[in-house]
Amino acid sequence: MKKVKLILCLTLGCLLMLGCVGGQAAGKRLEMDKAKAIATLQVGFDYSEAELGKYLDQGMSYKELKNICMHAFAANVPLQEVANLRHKYGWTRVKFLLGLTPQKFYEGELNYKANRLYKIMGLDKKTSIKYMKLGFASHQVKRASYIARHCDVPLIDILNMKTRQLKWGDVAEQLGLPRDACMK
Repeated sequence: MKKVKLILCLTLGCLLMLGCVGGQAAGKRLEMDKAKAIATLQVGFDYSEAELGKYLDQGMSYKELKNICMHAFAANVPLQEVANLRHKYGWTRVKFLLGLTPQKFYEGELNYKANRLYKIMGLDKKTSIKYMKLGFASHQVKRASYIARHCDVPLIDILNMKTRQLKWGDVAEQLGLPRDACMK
C-alpha cells in the first residue's frame, strides 16, 4: 500500500513538473505576436502600423502600448508624448500631466470603445455611448446588437434580458433565434 502511494505521489509530482516546464507557469499569459497586436490596436485607435510597430520593436508589451494608446487617444496628443511621459512617470502622474481627470479619461474610454464598435460592426457611436453610460459593457452592447439585427426587440430590452446566469446564446434562444445569433 505504501509503495502504491509512493508511486502515485511520484507520478503526480512528475506530471505537475512537466506541466509547468512544458507549458507556461500558471497565470502567466503569452505575449501577443506583433502583427496581431498592431491589427488589434489599429481597429480602435487609428495609429499607423509603423508607429505602433516601433514601440513593439523596442520591446514594449502589448498591454503597455495599449495603455499608452488609450491615454494618447483620451488626451488627444501624439503617442510619442505619452510614451515619453510614461518612460519617466507612473500612470497617475502621466494622467495629471496630460490633464486627464477621471471624467475626461472615462469619456475617452467610451469614445474609444464606441469607435471600435463602429469599425467592427457599424454600430452608431451615439447608440454605443448611450448604453455604455447606462452601465453596459461594450461587449454586451455588441452581442445585444447582433441579436437585435435578427429580431424586432429593442436593444435595451435585449440588454436587460442578459444576466450572469443567462448567457447570450440563451437570450437568443428565448427570442426564437439560433444560439449563435449573438455572434454575427
